[in-house]
Amino acid sequence: MTITQGQTDPSDAESDDTSAWRGKEPVAGSCPACQREEVRAGRCGGCAAAIGAEAAAAALEGMPRNAGVLLHEAEQLGWGVRTELRRTGRLWVRAAVISGLVIVRAGVEETEHVCAWNEATGKFVASASTGGFKAVREAIKAVRVVAREQEATGRTVWGRDAAEWVRQMVDAVTKVTASLCGARDAFNNLDGSTPTGARAVELASAAYAEARTAERSAIDAVNAARTWLAETNGDDARGCASWRQAILLAGEHVKEAGKAIADAMARAEREALAAPIIEEAQERLDAREAQWRGQLVESGRAPSARGYAELIVMFTDSSRAWCAWFEGHTDYDGVTHAGHGDPSRSFVAQYDAWVESRRSNRSVYYPSRYTSASLIAGGRTDAAALAFTLAVTDRIEGRGGEALRKAAAAVRKNPQGFGTSNDRKHLSDWSKYPHNSFGEPTRLAEHAPVEWAALETAQAAYHGVRDFEHALYWDAHNAGERAEARAEADRAGLAGRDEARAERAASGRTAAVWEAAVERLTTARSRVYAAVVLAAGDLERARACGERVREDDALAGDVWSAVRSCEEAYDDVHRAKRDTAHYEESAEVYRTAGVLSDFVAECERMEEAAARAESAREKTLDLYGCAFEDSVTAVENRHEGGPQ
Repeated sequence: MTITQGQTDPSDAESDDTSAWRGKEPVAGSCPACQREEVRAGRCGGCAAAIGAEAAAAALEGMPRNAGVLLHEAEQLGWGVRTELRRTGRLWVRAAVISGLVIVRAGVEETEHVCAWNEATGKFVASASTGGFKAVREAIKAVRVVAREQEATGRTVWGRDAAEWVRQMVDAVTKVTASLCGARDAFNNLDGSTPTGARAVELASAAYAEARTAERSAIDAVNAARTWLAETNGDDARGCASWRQAILLAGEHVKEAGKAIADAMARAEREALAAPIIEEAQERLDAREAQWRGQLVESGRAPSARGYAELIVMFTDSSRAWCAWFEGHTDYDGVTHAGHGDPSRSFVAQYDAWVESRRSNRSVYYPSRYTSASLIAGGRTDAAALAFTLAVTDRIEGRGGEALRKAAAAVRKNPQGFGTSNDRKHLSDWSKYPHNSFGEPTRLAEHAPVEWAALETAQAAYHGVRDFEHALYWDAHNAGERAEARAEADRAGLAGRDEARAERAASGRTAAVWEAAVERLTTARSRVYAAVVLAAGDLERARACGERVREDDALAGDVWSAVRSCEEAYDDVHRAKRDTAHYEESAEVYRTAGVLSDFVAECERMEEAAARAESAREKTLDLYGCAFEDSVTAVENRHEGGPQ
């Protein structure tokens, strides 16, 4: 083996054999790290490692020119590209699958576009699962694809970096503040000088206080996002995106509060209309109980819970529960429960107390006067709607007008008869629900203004009763749920920020480990190449010593033996260099894929190769020293012996 001066990397047929160091036969066009054959525009489909231009070209070989252009454009836009064989009907086709993460309303989702072509004809094939060339090209250009690496590292969340998140949050909070200003103006315009106005101010005050709290929550969230932006210098978007829900909820709640403030006066007027009906319902309940007690006294009987249940026409299960609460009962476990009722007291009040005891998070019950008031208001609404429909029946021209006129004629003949109950319901429903009657009641209101005004008043009174019911429970319950939702969003924002901070700390430690591993790799590579250079110099000088001796010199055999041994030691150094090149290539693949453990393993292999190279270089140095001493001795002996 001959090495010319300055040659440090001789060619060798065995140097390209990777099966020796990988331990298995490599697959053509596959990833050297995971041996996966799926290729996505020059990168492994499994570990996203670059596999070289030759493998990428082999994966995209045989495509039509338009397909090549399409895949090139998709790759430039950041889409992942792979090719595969697919069965379409009776035909095997080559399909180009273009996939990537795209931004949707709720975050990001995986999207895939497929275009296929017949390799025999070179034409695109369209089917239910594939798109044409133009459709796929327009689709990949219409949306922005999100970089997977940045999403995985947290530099972007849903395709937005930290600065963009803060900008969008500031815009959202600006809208929230504008909504609060509108709600404040509506609140300041309320007149509380009248009882109705005072009630409207009371309702609006609670809504405005909630709006201010929600707006404060949104401002705190955007300030926290700005703090995170400054802390991370815009390198991490997770601590900003975690506050998104808090700002969204604040905006929704401020809008709801604004609607409540705008409706406060109308609700107060509805409650004013409903208050007399509720009082009337209470009077009716008391009068019915008094009449019932008088009848019992006349007949010589005592009042009971079951008798009162029959008086107010309760359902069987409610009647049983009411009697058990009033009189006491023994449950299925044999436990006796004492009764809570007193026949001498008002049954109306005791019934309301029982209803109050049944209230829970899953079921809400109201005092009997509200139920009775709803029935009274509903009956008056039906009567007003029937009167209006009868007043305008002859003018109805829309769908079903003839049927309404027949029903009106029947009702006029028998106004309160049982046989016309369905007709009366049909006529009243036509006026109560304009969306089901194509809006004709509203258009015909001018032909019966008195009846229409009575209908609107009756409907307002009915809704006022429902408003009173909401004021009993649902207003406070819904406000509490909204406050808890905002508090939960704030806790989620803090948790997301802390989690992102912990992940950044962990990634910082990982980065330090990566830096140390890369330093180990660089140092080992430098040791190997230094050993190669020094061993090449030793070998060159040893060969020079071998050229100075002659065959008739006594030490010529020792010198040439040392030179041969030096060449063998240099071969060991060069073999370590070849292994180092393989290890370095594999380490680069693992570094690109982010596999730290495998990268560290390659570093250890390279350090072992460096140790072998340095050990072999020590041999070349020793052998050169032996060859030099023997050659000098041989030359001196030859000179002392004189000419031969």
